[in-house]
Amino acid sequence: MHIIHRLESRMNELNAKTNGKIQKAIDWCTRNRNMLFLAVCLANHGIYTIVFHYLDIWQLSTLNLVSCGFYLDFLLIRRDMSEKSIVYTYFEILLFSVLSEIFLGPDYGFFLYIVGMSATVFYLVPSYGNRRFLFQFIGIVTTIVLEGAILAFDISFPSIQNVTEPYQIPIYLGNLGVTAAIVFGATFFYSQETEKVWESLRYSTNHDALTGLYNRRFLERYIEEIPYGKRRDYVVAMVDIDFFKKVNDTYGHEAGDKVLRRVSSCLQETAGTENLAVRWGGEEFILYFPDSTQDAVYEKMEELRKEVASLVIPSARRHIRVTITSGIASGLADSNYEKVIRSADEKLYLGKQRGRNQVVV
Repeated sequence: MHIIHRLESRMNELNAKTNGKIQKAIDWCTRNRNMLFLAVCLANHGIYTIVFHYLDIWQLSTLNLVSCGFYLDFLLIRRDMSEKSIVYTYFEILLFSVLSEIFLGPDYGFFLYIVGMSATVFYLVPSYGNRRFLFQFIGIVTTIVLEGAILAFDISFPSIQNVTEPYQIPIYLGNLGVTAAIVFGATFFYSQETEKVWESLRYSTNHDALTGLYNRRFLERYIEEIPYGKRRDYVVAMVDIDFFKKVNDTYGHEAGDKVLRRVSSCLQETAGTENLAVRWGGEEFILYFPDSTQDAVYEKMEELRKEVASLVIPSARRHIRVTITSGIASGLADSNYEKVIRSADEKLYLGKQRGRNQVVV
């Protein structure tokens, strides 16, 4: 059993490392999405330059060679991977697709690039806002007018199309594959960014920005949303940093923030994973212990008090020492949590009257 447990632990570690590497790769691709997109376009035009040169179709070989120069200019000379470069790229793709369709006709799938870019442009140039709809409109209209004109006026270049006809299916599938890959990539990375934004919003909604602890709104909502059938007795500890205003006045607010973060770290360690550490406001905190007793919480709060009193917090002027005072109150499963918190606050106030740096039950 011990060997199996070790193997499972090792596998979990390997999975965590692998997932971490994959996420780092995804994050890198997301940050460098414009560069990757330009590189894919360059590679695609480079392949077609070689293909059409091999088929001795100088018109299309030259067209793709010019497009290669366009992307090399952005990637290597200007080193411009901004959204503006993507807009220029969008219209380059439109022009390239139109010319390719005129030379080869609609059966080779070059119009797919216009369709794909009409979708991808929304992800790649978010700062352009509603103008992206205009880009989409231009792309869609271009595709419809182009395909209609080729069919209506029977535009064709037999000398070129006779040479490329045996390669029609591979070229079409290649264009389809590249377009699908770009759209899929844009969709995937967009979903990753969206998920990160939602995670950030959820975190900022529930946590205090300075200390990383849960905020007051989260605790209130957490308690109120517990189903009646699952509510348990609980204990609340109200904590206050003694003479915190003096810390700010003497050492400055930056030092005060350091004190808040360091004390919050101690609070979080005391809470662990089963309980909640909350910044209630200013230098006041709450520790919420579900299904616990006052005696057990008192022991934890005494340990916390001693730990905070032993802290030496460095600042620009000198090392800072602080103490905390705590008040403990218990509540039944169906009791009003606001009254319990008020009771804990009253005991905290009593502790301050008695000289601070103590836990009152």
